[in-house]
Amino acid sequence: MGQTPRSAPDPQVRLQPTHLTSDEKKWGGRLRPRGTSRSRCSALALALLTVLPASPATFGPKEMLSVVSFADESQPAISPSGSWIAYATADKTDEANILARHPTAFLWVVPAAGGPPKRILGENEHADTPVWSPDSSKLAFVRSSKGHRQVMLWDPATGATKEVGDPFAEDRSVWASEGITLHWTPDGHSLIVAALQPAPTAPAAPRFTVIKSTDAVVPGDIFFVDKRMWKLASIDVSTGKMRELSPTSFAIRSLLIAPDGKTALFRAVTPDTLGHFRAEKMETWLVHLDGSGTTRQAGRQPWTIYSANGRELIYPDKAELHARALDGSGDHVLATGLPNGVRQPLLSEQAQQLALLAPRPGTGPKDPNMYSILRPDSDVVVVDLHSGGVRKLTPATRSDEIGDVSWSPDGRALFYRTTDPVTYKETLHRWIAGTNEAPKEVFSADEAMTHFTSSSDGRRVSFVSMSATQPNDAYVYDINENQRRPVTHLNPQLKDIQFVAPQMFDFRSEDGDLLQALIFKPAGASREHPVSVVTYVYEKLSSAKNRFNPEAQMHVTHGYAYLEPDVLVKVGYTGESFVKSVVPAVNATRDMGFTTGKFGINGGSFGGYAGLFLISHVDIFAAAVLRAPPSDFFSTWADGRDRDIWTIDNGQARADGNPWQARNSYLANSPFFSADRVHTPLLIMHGEKDYTVPTQQGEMMFYALRYLKRPVELVLYRDGDHSIVRGSRDDYLDYYQRTLDWWDKYLKGN
Repeated sequence: MGQTPRSAPDPQVRLQPTHLTSDEKKWGGRLRPRGTSRSRCSALALALLTVLPASPATFGPKEMLSVVSFADESQPAISPSGSWIAYATADKTDEANILARHPTAFLWVVPAAGGPPKRILGENEHADTPVWSPDSSKLAFVRSSKGHRQVMLWDPATGATKEVGDPFAEDRSVWASEGITLHWTPDGHSLIVAALQPAPTAPAAPRFTVIKSTDAVVPGDIFFVDKRMWKLASIDVSTGKMRELSPTSFAIRSLLIAPDGKTALFRAVTPDTLGHFRAEKMETWLVHLDGSGTTRQAGRQPWTIYSANGRELIYPDKAELHARALDGSGDHVLATGLPNGVRQPLLSEQAQQLALLAPRPGTGPKDPNMYSILRPDSDVVVVDLHSGGVRKLTPATRSDEIGDVSWSPDGRALFYRTTDPVTYKETLHRWIAGTNEAPKEVFSADEAMTHFTSSSDGRRVSFVSMSATQPNDAYVYDINENQRRPVTHLNPQLKDIQFVAPQMFDFRSEDGDLLQALIFKPAGASREHPVSVVTYVYEKLSSAKNRFNPEAQMHVTHGYAYLEPDVLVKVGYTGESFVKSVVPAVNATRDMGFTTGKFGINGGSFGGYAGLFLISHVDIFAAAVLRAPPSDFFSTWADGRDRDIWTIDNGQARADGNPWQARNSYLANSPFFSADRVHTPLLIMHGEKDYTVPTQQGEMMFYALRYLKRPVELVLYRDGDHSIVRGSRDDYLDYYQRTLDWWDKYLKGN
């Protein structure tokens, strides 16, 4: 690894006051006159000599890299019979898997009743995307080797595997493809495959480029376009022969197989709008699985699904639910009184019940054209396709977040997960179709649970779960026995590390808004054994209370507390919103009495912007480590991407207009124009191949502070993207070790 340019030696960091006056608390210590509080600083220096007992084991960058996880599209899935669970885990020895969307992985099966896992292929063979046949007699999956993918079958009865179909291109993109690649027909005789097509060879760069104001796509937005093209094919399971269903490639986004197994329905981006920022249009296509062709469906409804017999298509139209024949004829109304904006349709073919998520009126963001992290409260709604009746299953008195809605394979039981918006406890619910009974709680946990799949009879449920102190593992829940059992133990190497769960506390912003924050504290942190605090900033972070946070645990095992405050961003006052939310959270943490008085500020991307704004407006942080931080609204707006024009105008930056309409907002919210107020020692790290926040943004702040002779360092990673560490073990280790070294220097004084 080459040497990284360094700035001149840093001046001694100024110690922060341990107690603040009311005015100082309001502005985070900015009003403290320079050179005062010398006695307080001396007392604090003595306090720093008292250290916590060393923890038995640390969780550092190398240990973070060792954490085993499930591969995308390969989370545990229980067989319809309830006998087996299949899953794939990312290969930790493959450096390219670091933060990869589609990692190389190892495929496993394990008896649902208990027992050791079994690897399907050889020790060094990669495979993923397990899909059970309807009768559980076969497991289809995809093997990866030398840039190609190959569909294979595993027979649980004999343990034998075999190849079926022809190879196709491997996907190493950053785009999701869950639910697209592999599907069984209902009779189990065929597999429908979305075969990724090889990307076309990039043309040589032209000597000059002409960009016109009328161009639909500008060159800078190309990096954010999912340009993958797919062809659909059918594999006869008995012969292994593969037949192309259409000679045309499509930019497929979703795929359904008809209940009668005769057609498939997919949604794809129209070729003339592919890559148009926030303006891609979708169209629905019907493909005949006998190879007789494809038909584009009329209209552009928000969603379309099959009827229970597969001979009609169901879709919403305002407050009505409609159905029509596959050829477009015979349109008729199935139900009325449908709530506006229903989404995520799931049909029980056997029970003739359609489950939907419906947003509650009056909830969610007030301005649909302005970016917001707020989401509307939702209800689970079920439409009886026999009677046309519409029923809400979720109580109006609750405002839980709802997710993971799924039917059991026999169509009799509907499952969904709720998350309490205050405690973040999660609960699995089950409703028996066709009954007047309310859904019943299956079980609850202070965990983050996803990817529920059930056996055909709905009695066994497999799922993935993590807690604040444990990474993801697979579990099975037996509803009849009311018993939960772990299926995997992915990370035994972490058993000696003492992870901690965060404490959640309430605080009020400077505007009086009630917010929440998480604080991770090393064991034993107290007034007698104080610790420094690293503050991580973004927007709403408390909702991750029950998720395993590797960065938080890294800091805790290295002797730092880790603070994550929620931030309420107000339109036009983006930077000020961070000051008014983060400073009170820091003061509340300081008042808990376990800190040394030294706080660091940490964040990346929009969190990096927040960190820059904070250190240029308040003086409460002893050090800052920021990744890919935007520093100037003007140059970000005009950096050559329609994406960033929207990001600043009405996107995450919330400037509330363009530079001519909202000039003052652009100036006030750009940390670059307050660089002369920065005194906090700052480490900026940026990837030279960052197409999300161009390197120029970090460089602008660095060179401003260098000119002002402030303590600052800039580390540029030659191959780093927006994450900096994706696909590079050396960069990963370097990035996190530099972070720890910076804290040790300025928060511990080492």
